[in-house]
Amino acid sequence: MRCFIAINLPDRIKNKIAEITKELPDKGIKKVKPNNLHLTLKFLGEVSENNADKIKKILDKIDCQKFDVSLKNFGFFPNNNFIKIVWIGIEKGREEIIKLQKQIDLKLKELNFKPETDFEPHLTIARVKFLEDKKEFFEKTKKFKFEENFSVSNFCLMQSFLKNTGPIYKKIHEVKLS
Repeated sequence: MRCFIAINLPDRIKNKIAEITKELPDKGIKKVKPNNLHLTLKFLGEVSENNADKIKKILDKIDCQKFDVSLKNFGFFPNNNFIKIVWIGIEKGREEIIKLQKQIDLKLKELNFKPETDFEPHLTIARVKFLEDKKEFFEKTKKFKFEENFSVSNFCLMQSFLKNTGPIYKKIHEVKLS
């Protein structure tokens, strides 16, 4: 099964992001469906059932306090000249997310998962295949204003099903924060 570890977002934030992404052009841009919006902590790839059970047990040992996150502003990966990902940044809670991610990396080393390099907390809202009018795209995204806060009280092991219509994500394990 194809898996990743993520912080899921409250529905109110997913809905607000969906309203903003409606403003992005449809041609050449694949918007993340509201139900699929999440903060990725670690992509695991293909995992056997046996390893999934081991991962759940390892994740249950993670020691992390609840924390608050503020999502703010927009950006692009890898850069403004060559846009592949449109994202919303993390302001408050950034350090906590990084610490949680590093702890996950450290614990999963025993199952031979490679640690992330250059982990940058962000929320992907769209993937860009091509832009017909880059200038218009920048003018539109400059007008976007986004600032939302939420509390993180858990993170999840998620399963990803790749379909022709796009991925479908299913929570297979939840870890509560203390």
